[in-house]
Amino acid sequence: MDEIGQKLRNARIKKGYTIDDLQQVTKIQKRYLIAIEEGQFDHLPGDFYVRAFIKQYSDAVGISSDDLLEEYKSEIPDSQPKEPVQTSEKNSTRAIKEDSTPFFSKLGNYIPQIIVGIVILVIIGVIAYGMISKSQNESKVNIPQDNTEQTSKKTSSKKSDKKKAAKKKTSSKKTAAKKSTELSVKESSTDGTYTIKNVPSDGVNVVVTGKSGQAWIQFSEGSSTTWQQALSSGEKKSTKVSADTTTFTVQTGNVNHTEISIGGKDVNLGKVGSDESIVKTLTFNIEK
Repeated sequence: MDEIGQKLRNARIKKGYTIDDLQQVTKIQKRYLIAIEEGQFDHLPGDFYVRAFIKQYSDAVGISSDDLLEEYKSEIPDSQPKEPVQTSEKNSTRAIKEDSTPFFSKLGNYIPQIIVGIVILVIIGVIAYGMISKSQNESKVNIPQDNTEQTSKKTSSKKSDKKKAAKKKTSSKKTAAKKSTELSVKESSTDGTYTIKNVPSDGVNVVVTGKSGQAWIQFSEGSSTTWQQALSSGEKKSTKVSADTTTFTVQTGNVNHTEISIGGKDVNLGKVGSDESIVKTLTFNIEK
């Protein structure tokens, strides 16, 4: 039996807990609790769960989780997921540039001929328009008309149009101002990184919800962990993030079982296939 597992087992027995009791307290499956006591960390679903479950176990039996993790840090796997390598997008962009270069190079050879052709067409059009206008003016007979009523109607119509334009412009400005001050959450070009704009002065609520199954969540503001626990399906955890905060992270043990909303806006976390890692760190940067 592994030394850290023996220490946790002794603390459990001292507390008077059976494995079944501990399963009810921590919400961790019985087989994972047994694996921890036996030091069989490879039986757990992932490296992140090793640290998370040991921390939950130790807190439940009255051992300081921070001290325990520090003491046996060399025996516990690192829980930080690796950054994905992004090469396909760069390669495809380079291929597009290489394919498009010959086309624009060929087009440049014909620019002088195109310009000359356009100029000739414009000259022909001006001459034709002048001849048609002259012919129409010669055939017209000038008949005096009373334009007083028409002038009055035109003036009234112009004033009405100006008022409508002014109202429309004012409405557009108000709409634009409202949109510019509305809270927004947008995913950046880096996978799992989001930018939040227009956070209210009194902060914003971040709600993490379990979906279709259990997920272990760790919520951190800056370099400090705010909370961590396992969320079952439908269970929610709300955190008020202040406007002074510049960044916060949500580390999930199962992204497919996790939902996040910020200020009432749902965040698109994407989907992870069965052959990919379900452990994911989501970083939210607050732009001032």
